Amino acid sequence: MKKYLVIVESPAKCKTINKFLGKDYHLMASFGHVRDLPGKSMGIDIEKDFEPSYVTMKDKTKVLKEIKSAAKNSELVYLATDPDREGEAIAWHIAEATKLPADKIKRIVFNEITESAIKQAITSSRNIDINLVYAQQARRVLDRLIGYTLSPLLSKKIQRGLSAGRVQSVAVKIICKREKEIQDFIPKEYWVIETDLKTVKQEIFTAKLVAKDSIKEKFEVSNEADAKIVKDHLESSTYSIDDIVKKRIKRNPPIPFITSTLQQEASRKLNWSAKKTMMMAQKLYEGMDINGEAVGLITYMRTDSTRLSDSSKLAARDYIKNIYSDKYVGSPIKTSKKKSNVQDAHEAIRPVSIEYPPEKIKNALTTDHFKLYKLIWDRFIASQMKPAEYDRTQIVICASGKERYLLRATGSVLFFDGFTRVYSEGSDEKKDDNQDKTLPLLQKEDSLNLEKVDTEQKFTQPPPRYTEASLVKELEELGIGRPSTYAPTLSTIQDRGYVTKDQKKLIPSELGMTTNDHLESFFNTILDLKFTAKMETQLDDIQDGKHQWNDVVSKYYKPLDDMMEIANKDMEKVSLGERNLGKDPKTGKDVLVKIGRYGPMVQLGLADDDDKPVFAGIGDDYDIKTITFAQAISLLAYPKTIGTFENNDIIVNRGKYGPYVKFEKSFISIPDTISLESITIDEAITLIHDKRKQDEQRIINSFTKADPPIEVLNGRYGPYIKCNKKNYKIPKDKEAAKLTVDECVDIIKNQKKSKK
Repeated sequence: MKKYLVIVESPAKCKTINKFLGKDYHLMASFGHVRDLPGKSMGIDIEKDFEPSYVTMKDKTKVLKEIKSAAKNSELVYLATDPDREGEAIAWHIAEATKLPADKIKRIVFNEITESAIKQAITSSRNIDINLVYAQQARRVLDRLIGYTLSPLLSKKIQRGLSAGRVQSVAVKIICKREKEIQDFIPKEYWVIETDLKTVKQEIFTAKLVAKDSIKEKFEVSNEADAKIVKDHLESSTYSIDDIVKKRIKRNPPIPFITSTLQQEASRKLNWSAKKTMMMAQKLYEGMDINGEAVGLITYMRTDSTRLSDSSKLAARDYIKNIYSDKYVGSPIKTSKKKSNVQDAHEAIRPVSIEYPPEKIKNALTTDHFKLYKLIWDRFIASQMKPAEYDRTQIVICASGKERYLLRATGSVLFFDGFTRVYSEGSDEKKDDNQDKTLPLLQKEDSLNLEKVDTEQKFTQPPPRYTEASLVKELEELGIGRPSTYAPTLSTIQDRGYVTKDQKKLIPSELGMTTNDHLESFFNTILDLKFTAKMETQLDDIQDGKHQWNDVVSKYYKPLDDMMEIANKDMEKVSLGERNLGKDPKTGKDVLVKIGRYGPMVQLGLADDDDKPVFAGIGDDYDIKTITFAQAISLLAYPKTIGTFENNDIIVNRGKYGPYVKFEKSFISIPDTISLESITIDEAITLIHDKRKQDEQRIINSFTKADPPIEVLNGRYGPYIKCNKKNYKIPKDKEAAKLTVDECVDIIKNQKKSKK
């Protein structure tokens, strides 16, 4: 009998944590939430202060039974679910569902899966924080009330199967608002005028026209006629240096990652979705197989705090000193000022240990896990380094002639690379190449000769469409959502067909625009950005014990109920029809584009044809409003064989969860960085090799000579035995890595008997 029971969310954590605790500890996984509101009813008694009715999730009945059984035989139960509201709620639900006595339960939290962090957590165990639980409960109840109120209305008035949500509908509103700004934008003409100037030493550099008469007065050329006049003036002018300003500037290192900035940077540098970033980060946090040992590589990845532990900063500074020398070690950094809505429950996202530089463990990681780990590592190390220093020079040139014009040339020279030796921050903005140009050595009043004058017509541009990165940044700045909500929100609005993605740009679909217009007309308060942000703040207040959770829910539900009554009566029904694009030349069948239950799609053939119609999702590739016949035909061309490897076909196709490569019996997702239309054989083979590496990490042991062959594998829910395409659970008293073929056979036989 084990003295202590430790319950975590993920079986991967069990494997990693198990090596830190002694023989008196038994670890079990809850596999996430164990209870929730019912799936087929609202599950909230509005008349009884919004009392929720929780039910055990179907797939967790057995898990709870096993936890309860193990708890009976343990002196103490440590609930070690994730260190946030959601984790606190899961711990509370486990305690409630298993009816564990309060004096037998302790809550422990840790930000990193290391021996010191785990033991410190046990030493400083506490009771369940009921205010954290209430904050999560308020969010869940509010989301259920809004979803159950609005979704049926949208299904009835616009299209069957639609949904609405507290954060997702606001995210769609932000994207639709930007699209309307783009549609309403009227470009304004302007002209850029630049000169190539030559020094007495025959050095040529470029200067841009910025002012007339005085450098303080901005000068703009708005049409071709004026541009020609200015050009004529400049071509007949004499040039001299009016002023030179030299300044050494410092560029400070970036602060460590939080959830939102990690998602933004992974989008910019790796072209990843927020969902993929969090999936990769989750595995790095829970533990990767390094030389046969499960090692947690990063701290908890759902955080809005930039704080770092003193020990991690000291370790980073020692590493910088050893690898790059003393001159790169920065002063103790100041983290960004804590915002009022930052929970600050744990640290920033950083590597757990300096013992695992990315290159050292590269062969143990998949390509994607390595990319993300290196991004986190580099950002953390850079945050502890000295600023980069540049010598910035700005030269003001006077052109004297019929008029007096002023031109500017700016350049900079890197004096000390500092943190940029390790890390360079990505940006959504286009870089000005002139900023880093080296200028010739000049003195005030030096004369210059004109080489040429260039004029270029340009037009002001509309505001850019949001990317996943810039939308997350916008939501964060508005105070809407929290670290745990960004990725699922982005996935939901795309999965529902409200938004499509083209070259990283988020574009609202016709369905998204229509739905948003109707919600804004009747539920403007619910979609109000300040309203939603205030709601998030009040959830934080519940967490801090400042408000009763049901009072907050009541405050937001009453206006929603009133608006719903009006919408049911006055909202007009929308008809989103289908378009017939023409006939397929090969089959003679009609090619249609329409909104289906799972979003926009193309259809080959009609329902009353002899053969069943063929369907293909449009996904993020095209817009349902503008898709052409040729594009629709190209979508229907999949699955497609693009070549062979090891005498087997490589097939690419679109699936419910995105494009994929099919090779032998494996289905391998194609990442966002690779286009389905242009994927090459070499790119597909690389994906196949990565999948094999992942599969190898799954294999604990393989008995190929057994008849039939038997494998012991690492699975999502822990180790198991696979034989004849069937899976068998490994008893708790058996260690997976030490199982013999005979023991595997006995386990298989015994489980078969128990099933009968």
